[in-house]
Amino acid sequence: MNASRYIRLSLFLFCFALLQPLCRAEESAAAYVTPSFTHSPDGRYGIMLPVFENAPENVSDTRLNKVVSLVSKQIVSTINAEPGFDRRLNFREVAPPKWSTDSSVLLWKVEGKWFPTALVLLRIAEGKQIWQLDLLKTAQEEILARTRKAVPGRYAAAKKANAGNGSAYPDGFTVDVVPNTANDNTVSLPLQVHVTLTSNPKVIEGFPANLDSSLEATVTDDGKIVVNAFRVTEQNK
Repeated sequence: MNASRYIRLSLFLFCFALLQPLCRAEESAAAYVTPSFTHSPDGRYGIMLPVFENAPENVSDTRLNKVVSLVSKQIVSTINAEPGFDRRLNFREVAPPKWSTDSSVLLWKVEGKWFPTALVLLRIAEGKQIWQLDLLKTAQEEILARTRKAVPGRYAAAKKANAGNGSAYPDGFTVDVVPNTANDNTVSLPLQVHVTLTSNPKVIEGFPANLDSSLEATVTDDGKIVVNAFRVTEQNK
């Protein structure tokens, strides 16, 4: 190979190497959409939804929902929960997010069959995440722990009866978490939360281990959850 051909080949390989990150960035951006219904009230932020693709069975989709600045296009936060996609998938569907009026608080929800697939609360200031609370998992853990302590025998029986329900059902229970927002469109802090647990969501007659409980809690301004009341329902279905 003469010197001129070597130089041309070297330049080609150098330029090809430089283009690869740009191509990957374009592919990454194309793998998401940011629909207008996710935009914050002041138009500063939006939520990126992965575009659903039928991937091979042995390939896992690790994409997550992301809060993005609509002005700078920079990622503000990655929402660490089960993602919602650009379309409904069985019972999984993105609910219109609730923002505070000043766009500093986001309540993110992905609907599921019996309870949300994801429910996350975020606080944002000056284009940065201040804190993030996985409200679904945190509230589930609170009511599970209290129910298990209050009625350990009934809890163990219900857990056994519902064995095999899958990882979405903690210890086999159906646990729903409902934030008590001021209205259907906005969210504010502190936030009141109502949590219910049941071992028999379909109200099946003759179910061997009925167990129900409820919990009231508050999410504070600093992203902590405080339990205000808890009770086990004594009446069997």
